[in-house]
This record gives sequence, structure tokens and C-alpha cells, in this order.
Amino acid sequence: MAKNDMDVIIYKILRYLYECMKEGKRPELSEMCCDCQLFKIPESYWNQIILELVESGYVRGFLYRMTKDGLIITMTDSAAITMKGVHFLEENSRMQKAKQFLGKSFEIVLESIVTIL
Repeated sequence: MAKNDMDVIIYKILRYLYECMKEGKRPELSEMCCDCQLFKIPESYWNQIILELVESGYVRGFLYRMTKDGLIITMTDSAAITMKGVHFLEENSRMQKAKQFLGKSFEIVLESIVTIL
């Protein structure tokens, strides 16, 4: 597994949204966009991952549209992980592998990001 594998990025996004919900914090797009503290990936890759999460029903509050320049994604004030997303995060074996791969250092970074919001 690599730090930019789709499973790893999905795990980070879902965990961020879940921790924000549990702490009563509003998620910030800047904290989970393509170039943030959690990861640095190409915008087109990030767009495809968010699209996948929306279409799978794991997140809500993201709007997307196709333009001549490509896919554009925006986040609304209601952005959050869904119950389906929580179950996927906690029960999917690939998400558990991503969690193990990331280890304790990710937990520390995530905690610092969520608590400073």
C-alpha cells in the first residue's frame, strides 16, 4: 500500500469527516482538498475520489458538475459522512488495512487538524 493509494485517501477523508461530526465541528474543504495536511494528490485524482464517495452514498454535501475544463466539485455547509460511510469506514477490510498502514502518526495529525478548527 502507498500513501497515495485510493484506499488510503478514502480512509483519510472519511475519518476526517467522521471526527468532525463527532466533535461537532464543521469540516473545512481546505483540510481535505487535494493539497492539504492529510495528503497531496493531483486535483483530478481528488475529484474522482470525491465523486466515488458521493455516488457510493458514503458522503453528502458535495456538489459536482462537468465543465469544458473538467470536473468541478464544491462542498456545502451540510458536508458530512453518512451512516453508510461510517459502516464502510469501520467494517471494510480495505479500510482496516489503510488504518494499519497509516498507524498512530495519522491519528495525531488528524486530532491536531480537527481540534484547531
